[in-house]
Amino acid sequence: MIPISRVFHCLAVLVAIWIAGCATTPTYTFYTLSAMQAVDPTPQTVDRGGDVTISLSPVSFPSYLDRPQIVTRSTAHTLVIHEFRRWGGSLEADFVRVLGENLSTLLGTQRVFLPRQNVPFTVDYRVAIDVKRFDGDLGEQVVLDVDWMIITQENKERVVVRKSVIREAVDSRDYESLVSAKSQAVEKLSREIADALRKIQSH
Repeated sequence: MIPISRVFHCLAVLVAIWIAGCATTPTYTFYTLSAMQAVDPTPQTVDRGGDVTISLSPVSFPSYLDRPQIVTRSTAHTLVIHEFRRWGGSLEADFVRVLGENLSTLLGTQRVFLPRQNVPFTVDYRVAIDVKRFDGDLGEQVVLDVDWMIITQENKERVVVRKSVIREAVDSRDYESLVSAKSQAVEKLSREIADALRKIQSH
């Protein structure tokens, strides 16, 4: 028969191991993209200024990014899913939100509407975006590969059809820097789209 004292000793050891294991369990950290800071108080805007109305069509996003975890690319053919580093919502929704806020800032209009939003104005232009790739690696770079077009609502004409491949350096090997680089990549795309809209309006 095993002595009671030894049983209690074994239980105490098991409890100590369990507590130590709990103490070292990683915690979840959540991240979100951020919109650009306000530009000059009198930014260059499209000809009709704040009257232009832009609607963003539903964005096509890669299926491998349709998950709460942050995904990085360690090699050309290898993706890494980081279980304890997650998006606060979804990366796709974050991407569209930040793009809309950036365009509103750059074009000086509050009439930039996200997909499925009710638009109480006549839409002038629709922006359609197909994201082919939006990933990167810690301490390396972020790559945003996008096909996009601008469509006039009046006659459904595709006035701009373009491909953008944006590369943004990741300053250090941490997730904060990775997410910051992703935000900067979306800002560069926003500037390209805003410039195209200005040129359309100027003609």
